[in-house]
Amino acid sequence: MTETNQNAKLEEEPMATSEEAEAVKTAAEEESATKAEAEEQKQDAETASSKEGGDEKKETDPKTEETAAEAEPDYKAQLAELQDKYLRKLAEFDNYRKRMAREFTEARDQARRATIGDFLTVYDYFSMGMSAIETAADIAVLKQGMEMIWAEFQRVLDGLNVKEIESVGKPFDANVHEAMSQEASETVPEGVVIRQWKAGFKIGDKLLRPAMVVVSTGKPSEPEPEPKPEPEPEPTKEPEEEEGQKIHVITDDDDQTKTAGTETDAVSES
Repeated sequence: MTETNQNAKLEEEPMATSEEAEAVKTAAEEESATKAEAEEQKQDAETASSKEGGDEKKETDPKTEETAAEAEPDYKAQLAELQDKYLRKLAEFDNYRKRMAREFTEARDQARRATIGDFLTVYDYFSMGMSAIETAADIAVLKQGMEMIWAEFQRVLDGLNVKEIESVGKPFDANVHEAMSQEASETVPEGVVIRQWKAGFKIGDKLLRPAMVVVSTGKPSEPEPEPKPEPEPEPTKEPEEEEGQKIHVITDDDDQTKTAGTETDAVSES
């Protein structure tokens, strides 16, 4: 009996030990969960207190407010500054435009005075030539005066770098020539200028006026021979009645044949 009771006690002790272990484990888990919740609540409380403290600092710190105000740009001041710069630039450009217009007018007037001044010598020569026409009796003197005027005119044009365009005998060039008409020519090939009506001029490489010219169309074409008229068919001649022709007259009564002659035959028989 004693050994049997001891064995039963040994079997019950391990079972009790496992139950206690599970109870201890559960208690430990609950304790750790409780500690975690406490720590979370503590952290939340610290966070809330820090926020409240920060707000109080912001409300009570004037330096922070001044720094934030300085950080924000003043848009109205910037706009006013840009408007002032725009008005200044606009005034400067208007003054520049007026100055350039004035300088351009002065340069044009100066160039005009210089050009007209060169041609005044030609005018003087023409005046002397017109006066000489009334008193000069020698045509050679008038010719010499015209040659002097022409030479002076050429000198002025050369001084202005104005050159006359050579046209006669040159191939037609639409860049410097203006064709007024076309003519056939036995000696001038097709597309070549025969004669010039008005001279053309260039100043440097720029065209002042095209030359008005007459252009050759080449040798005149031979007229085509006129077609010969077809000969008209000869009219057919009707046979004429011969003198002394006999006419047979048949009567219904006796079928008698009568012979009649011309008046000429009757006169000859009588």
